[in-house]
Amino acid sequence: MLQLFSFGNLKQDGGTAIFNFCSSADCPSEKLGLCKLPGKCYAKKAERIFPGVTKHRNHQAAFWQMCTPELFIYELRKFQFNKLRLSESGDFISQDDVSKASRIAELLDVPVWTYTARRDLDFSNLPANFTVTGSGFMLDNLFNVVPDPTGLPGVICKANCRICSFCTEKAHRIINCKIH
Repeated sequence: MLQLFSFGNLKQDGGTAIFNFCSSADCPSEKLGLCKLPGKCYAKKAERIFPGVTKHRNHQAAFWQMCTPELFIYELRKFQFNKLRLSESGDFISQDDVSKASRIAELLDVPVWTYTARRDLDFSNLPANFTVTGSGFMLDNLFNVVPDPTGLPGVICKANCRICSFCTEKAHRIINCKIH
């Protein structure tokens, strides 16, 4: 049976619960033309290399569509975690997803964060523990993927969240990541 959450990966420590709204194949940002890296999608790469990943993300997506924030929290609290990373693949599907994710963050006392290319949605009323970093535009932070971040304004992504918290903090910082 598939689990709803994964915990940690090469970049996240094991205390980080990870949950996806959809697989990369169903990414609304790509379908809407909002994705800045459609040909270099990291989520598609993972789904191509590891065949079970797509099935897992589709399982998460089905649960996301039917769950309430309270049911999500009930399932999440079955595990030990100290952070929640939302949507390492795909993106918010609708404004209702933003509202649901915000409510989940309100119910938790740990940092919750995600990235989005959905500049068409309203992120103005997020709880203090929920950081949303814009991909190519400023929300709580701005995340740019560039060929060479050297000399650009802002900070350079360390490509290892185990040693960095730039993206999990509401700091209005520019985070530049070297394309890889």
